[in-house]
Amino acid sequence: MHRQLYDALTKMIINGSLKAGDKLPPARDFASLLGVSRPTIETCLFQLAQEGYVETRRSSGTYISPQLGDARLANLKISPVKTRKGANYPLSDYGRFVSQMPALETQSKEPEISFYCWRPALDQFPLTEWARAIGRHARGASVTMLDTNSDSQGSLELRQALAGLVKRFRGVDCDPAQIIPVFGLNQGLDLVARMHLGQGSNVVVEDPGFPPIIMKALGARITPVSVDEFGLRTDLLPSTNDGVDMAYVTPTRQFPTGGALPLSRRLELLEWAKTNNTLILEDDYDSEYHGTSRPIPALMTLDKDQRVVYLGTLNQLMFPSLALGYLIVPPQLVPAYKQARALMSEQLSPPVQAAVVDFINEGHLERHVKRLRNLYKSRRTVLVEELKRRFGNKVTIGPNKNGVFVLVEFRVNLSESEILNRASRAGIGLTSSRGFYLTKNRKTEFIMGIGSLNEDEIRKGIRKLAKVLSQ
Repeated sequence: MHRQLYDALTKMIINGSLKAGDKLPPARDFASLLGVSRPTIETCLFQLAQEGYVETRRSSGTYISPQLGDARLANLKISPVKTRKGANYPLSDYGRFVSQMPALETQSKEPEISFYCWRPALDQFPLTEWARAIGRHARGASVTMLDTNSDSQGSLELRQALAGLVKRFRGVDCDPAQIIPVFGLNQGLDLVARMHLGQGSNVVVEDPGFPPIIMKALGARITPVSVDEFGLRTDLLPSTNDGVDMAYVTPTRQFPTGGALPLSRRLELLEWAKTNNTLILEDDYDSEYHGTSRPIPALMTLDKDQRVVYLGTLNQLMFPSLALGYLIVPPQLVPAYKQARALMSEQLSPPVQAAVVDFINEGHLERHVKRLRNLYKSRRTVLVEELKRRFGNKVTIGPNKNGVFVLVEFRVNLSESEILNRASRAGIGLTSSRGFYLTKNRKTEFIMGIGSLNEDEIRKGIRKLAKVLSQ
């Protein structure tokens, strides 16, 4: 009743039935007139006074606010937010850039079988162990745990657990003080770019590679360097006269080709960075799933001059919605990064941080990763075999020997859009590689992920795909 009365009075004020300066009946008379309780009337009048529609004069009564003015009210119109016409605000360079980007996933609804490369095997995740860790800290949480963490780097225990994890998995021996937790890959990229780039900066990126969106938005000049089956072509790196501020690379698992940068090129890259006084941003996406053997150590392990900033996430190791990533920065940059991180956003909730620590320290994460290495190896083998069996010489498969995605080019007499449309109608989700090229792209090339699909789904998906692409 209070809401209905409030709506009725505001409409009467706006449409002119009640004019500025008009006196309203006393609350008791209003209540009697409308057949509602006096407290309801008083609550409604109090809200109208708070919003400036009415004012109460001591020993006089309640009046429609004279400050509203009839002319001002004449232009006021109450309507649902969704039906209002918005102002045409100009976008920044960043806003214009991202609004014109091609969508990385082009299908509007979830397909039956999604070969998307961002999804791990969520059905294999040890939910029971994770639920116990979360529940333990949720039940035992003190009031102080519900507050934000006072340290912008997150809890010391989380950084210690991450330092131990990256040493065992990636060979990086770092001090926990060097770790800056972030909300996933994109916030990590954003933070590093803002710390080192600006208008006119020069950034070397892999072509194809993960889109350097924030770098371009900050006004940096992007210098693409081609990759081959082994990753970045270090022989094509720009000369010392070009003044390169940063090189953004994926040396262990080049995205999206899947190549692994050999030792000789890693050393050449580090020597080039030293000569050019260039910072290297190492994106270590999907590096832990190197078949069943020990993964190739991170580029940072070879960095004697502390020119590498390392970026890792737990998206593929645990689950994407955790949104936990981390930077490992050279010691001399820690104070600046810590301050910048504090200004960017809060850290994960302290109980969640504590649960992640337990999940790592109790060995659940490492056991999970070991299981997934074998699982992904089997799924990738099935995908490659099915592609060859169903498409024969009409398919080219990239150098991806490990990991959760495979780069595939279909040599069929169809455009990229027609392949995507036919796949979509058949309930198959594909991701084109087009958005990852800065120069000339391959027209019918797709990044096919196997993380979220079992072997039967992979076979079914390729069978259906072969059928619709041959029609």
